[in-house]
This record gives sequence, C-alpha cells and structure tokens, in this order.
Amino acid sequence: MRAYNISTDMIVGAGLVIALLLSIGMGGSWELQTSLASGLTGYLGRSAVEQINNRKEDAK
Repeated sequence: MRAYNISTDMIVGAGLVIALLLSIGMGGSWELQTSLASGLTGYLGRSAVEQINNRKEDAK
C-alpha cells in the first residue's frame, strides 16, 4: 500500500478544482470560471515542471 504525503501543491490544486466546479455548478460568471481555470493550469504546470527538475537533480 502506498502512502501519500499531502503537500501544499495538492491542497492548492484541490481548492482550485473545487472552486471551479462550484462556480460552474452554481452559474458563476464566465470571467470567474476563466480565471480559476487559467490559475489552475498555471499552478499545476509550474508544479509539474518543478517536480521534474527536482527528479533530475536527485538523479545526479
């Protein structure tokens, strides 16, 4: 069984996903939905690049 460590990236990502889903479900403005979606994409993209760089450094 694999144990997962809860990181800041997971909390922020989950919060953005929940906020986006609530905004869509409750009929929020398009501007809010677009901002949440772009923020989620940017944050997770940065997090993925950072994780790849950390793996490369660990391999050295």
